[in-house]
Amino acid sequence: MGILSKAHRIPAALLGAYIGLLVLLAMPPVQRMLVYMHVFHWPLFAEFDKPQSYGLAPFKTRDMELTTPDGETLGVWHVLPSSVYHDAAEEFPPTSSFSDEVFDAAFRARPTIIYLHGNTASRAVSRRVRSYSAFSTYLDCNVVVIDYRGFADSTGKPTEGGLLIDARTAFDYVYERNGNRADQIVLIGQSLGTGVASGLSGLLADDGITPRALVLIAGFTSIRDILLTYKLFNVIPVLSPLRLIPSLHNFASKLLLHPFDSPAALSRTSLPVLLIHAADDPVIPNTHSTRIFELLRTSASPAREIQYDGWGVVRSYERQGKGEVVWWDGLTGGHDDVGWAEGTMDLIKRVAQIDQ
Repeated sequence: MGILSKAHRIPAALLGAYIGLLVLLAMPPVQRMLVYMHVFHWPLFAEFDKPQSYGLAPFKTRDMELTTPDGETLGVWHVLPSSVYHDAAEEFPPTSSFSDEVFDAAFRARPTIIYLHGNTASRAVSRRVRSYSAFSTYLDCNVVVIDYRGFADSTGKPTEGGLLIDARTAFDYVYERNGNRADQIVLIGQSLGTGVASGLSGLLADDGITPRALVLIAGFTSIRDILLTYKLFNVIPVLSPLRLIPSLHNFASKLLLHPFDSPAALSRTSLPVLLIHAADDPVIPNTHSTRIFELLRTSASPAREIQYDGWGVVRSYERQGKGEVVWWDGLTGGHDDVGWAEGTMDLIKRVAQIDQ
């Protein structure tokens, strides 16, 4: 009887632990930590003024700071397009840094990719550096990557509104230096960064500004939708059990302080969009990209579909005068290793119409 008596307590203990988890998640500091994980700095003790230490070519990248309208300071890298890098060097590889004039002139010479990364770590982490290298080399584009407020060497604390200010600050910086050519700027977001890139594209649309293209790598519809399926440590469900009690689920959803509603922002845009997502993504199911792909459709015409053996499926349609929408439903690549491979580089080149 003693064992049976204790066994009856297990469900109550689990319920109590789950309620405690929900109470924690309702606290703003805990929500901020869960969404951004910005306190986990990697690489440790990074020397951001030495980008060549993290896999980029010598002096191809300048480390700099941008100040946001609300007074935060952002750590930024500007990676030169390969053509500019090679032309500017008197000898190769170069043995000294280039002037700011070389970097500023590069904005007018080649398109610029503003890369908005996911949560945790920094712009120096190797999986992200691989993307900058591919963008600057294969696409021959400038790459501007920021660490959001509260990340790495940037000041402040992250919020959804704050990250949108950070992204707009980077956009305005490039825009002012490339001759006010929004059509020479490509927005690329990965993971959490897709919510930032989508939100920025919506804000720009509100101001009548249309970038060259938008690329969403391992994207999501909203933080609320992620939490419906997300499991802490791949074990503990967050909001999915609350679906059994709709009223409680709706109440919990309203407590989310960082919603990042991508479809709402994207509905205001009129630019080409590329979705890149792998079926084996363990963090964000590729069904999120499926939903975005369908929500962007403005006509009943069927999407074109091409299957590639061993690589995935490419689906596309024209969004009635707003540009092409393309979705690569990849077979492999996980969450972090998509977006920089050769095939996906070709899709970015196609959607953004980047010619070398």
